[in-house]
Amino acid sequence: MSDRNAATAAGLRITGDVHTGPPPARTSYARAAYANTAPDATKATWLVVHADGTATAYAGKVEYGQGIRTGLAIEVADELRLPVAAVEVVLGDTELVPWDMGTFGSQSTARVGLQLRKAAATAREALLELAADRFDLPAGGLRAEAGRVKADGDGGRSATYAELLAGQSVERELADDVALMPPAGFTQMARPQRRIDADARVTGAAVYARDVMVDGMLFAAVLRWPAAGARLRDVDTSTAERMPGVARVVRDGHLVGVLADSDEHAAAGVAVLRAQWDEPGESPATPVDLPALLVESGRDPYVTQEAGAPEDAFRGAAGVLEATYFIPYVSNAPMEPRAAVARWDGDRLTVWAGTQRPFGIRSELAQRFGIEESAVRVIAPEIGGGFGSKSPYPVAHEAARLARIAGCPVRVAYTRAEDMAYATFRPAALITIKSGFMSDGKLVAWRFEGYHAGDRPFLGRRGSETPYDVPHVKVTTYTSDSPLPTGSYRSLGAAVNHFARESHMDEIAAAVGIDTVELRLRNLSDARFRRVLERAAAAHGWSAEAPPSKRGQGVAIGIDVGSYCATVAQLDVQGSEVRVERVTAALDCGLTVNPDGARNQVEGSVVMGMGTALYEAIDFRGGRVLNAGFTRYRVPRSSDAPAVQVELVGDDDTPSTGAGEPGIVPIAAAIANAVFDRTGTRLRELPLQRVLR
Repeated sequence: MSDRNAATAAGLRITGDVHTGPPPARTSYARAAYANTAPDATKATWLVVHADGTATAYAGKVEYGQGIRTGLAIEVADELRLPVAAVEVVLGDTELVPWDMGTFGSQSTARVGLQLRKAAATAREALLELAADRFDLPAGGLRAEAGRVKADGDGGRSATYAELLAGQSVERELADDVALMPPAGFTQMARPQRRIDADARVTGAAVYARDVMVDGMLFAAVLRWPAAGARLRDVDTSTAERMPGVARVVRDGHLVGVLADSDEHAAAGVAVLRAQWDEPGESPATPVDLPALLVESGRDPYVTQEAGAPEDAFRGAAGVLEATYFIPYVSNAPMEPRAAVARWDGDRLTVWAGTQRPFGIRSELAQRFGIEESAVRVIAPEIGGGFGSKSPYPVAHEAARLARIAGCPVRVAYTRAEDMAYATFRPAALITIKSGFMSDGKLVAWRFEGYHAGDRPFLGRRGSETPYDVPHVKVTTYTSDSPLPTGSYRSLGAAVNHFARESHMDEIAAAVGIDTVELRLRNLSDARFRRVLERAAAAHGWSAEAPPSKRGQGVAIGIDVGSYCATVAQLDVQGSEVRVERVTAALDCGLTVNPDGARNQVEGSVVMGMGTALYEAIDFRGGRVLNAGFTRYRVPRSSDAPAVQVELVGDDDTPSTGAGEPGIVPIAAAIANAVFDRTGTRLRELPLQRVLR
């Protein structure tokens, strides 16, 4: 760690509270999830303008493909009037950056980006004050431009930031009410820019947790349980201990690790361990009736939206539809399997882990080992995708435990199959919707009941509310038993809930014989929703026809983390094969800091959501995952990717919301609706290609 990164050298330092304010989100879930999450803490360093005129920004977020390093650099550069190349962004190192809850919920730009803009604007004002003293001129007559402060008139006097800061060490507290650069003054924001870390990721120069090498490090492979809930009764390690390259076999309770001089030797050692397990649960041959389990075990009803008297309104409706939608477990399947390196230096622990929650992992490790959090440093290197799967990070705990016993640094790395089999999964869900409507398609009543697997009820609540104008509505979510561990997934439950709702809206359109875009517009008064829907339809060249048109076109809308999205899918169906040919998406995420980055996020969301719509489902028996690994679990391939057109329709004057998740919310429904439009067959269960067989 250099003095430059430690922010102790000469220059201008901006400090402030770690809490970055409430998220700009619509839902009660989001408000509750992010309320009062920051710990009581002293001031943290957010920004340093160095004596050479360059700047370093500090953020507790991590970079796992969403482009926030670039976005944050752009925001700081624009407020400071520096080129982007002059701004370094330090992320995810608990010893250097402000505390952060974690990188999820598409809050990096909305929350931390805004905080860094304020820090940069505070720094800009401080530099203007320094120049005012230097020139003996009022600060109001000065302006910052291209890394220097210039005076209006007076012979055009100017000074670079480096000249103003020479020999000085200045500190200012972040001003929450500082004037930010207005959109008319942007020179960097709202303009497409290439990612600043693109070359490193493409050429292989980027360092991931698996790439971290520490002197004296041993490679560990861990004995994994054969099924969820299995307990280790006994293990014979004698053969493994004699294997070539094996340094030792370590047992710490139920954790058994083979430590060796390479991954290959460690894996070979684990393969010859003779373990005896106690396995609970049903026989592997006994399948679980998952839809029935979800409904029968549903508990803790939570009403996310309620108005009027739906049951009375159903009786007065011209038409009533009721349908059930089922969504299986799916894997997060990030490109990079989890890995961690741990090193003890006396009673101090350093862990390199590709986690979305460096500070959360720091707290867990400190508690596990009974040490102060200040004695634990967690560093998040580059991360190859996360989507929620890298919030829990068990390999960090395993590496730290093994390293402490072995007395040397240890790396634990999942194989691809381990990363999928011993992960959490997007909860399976069963959703029933009953709607009442008039002959013109206007909604009068809506009842939505969602049963989501797992013990984290907030996962299923997100995105359950309907955005349509319906006077009588009740939306309820339930928590249900789960035979598999569940956890976060891109958009949490929003993509699941939207699949059911937007499929059902198409069913109403077919029932009354109205074009599906027109039906939605008749039931939408929200101007931002109407804008994304109309833009996506127009950009796609939507053909307004009563469904099914046999053209293979489908539409869906959605909202997540305060951002609005509409998607149109065009496809063909041959037997059980669905070929998505073209997707047009419109996104309104307010001020778009880097349009190129936002488009990338929507494109990635479309392809990822296409996988869950068409192919992806976890197969399991008796707590065993049967299709871990890409040879058995199909994700979209490059040859499956459709042409994707992204329209950005947000206003620069509207605060930024997220772009990382909204694009995945409507795509599954758009594809299912397009399958109906092409074939006349309504599919209410994912993945669609399994149902078509």
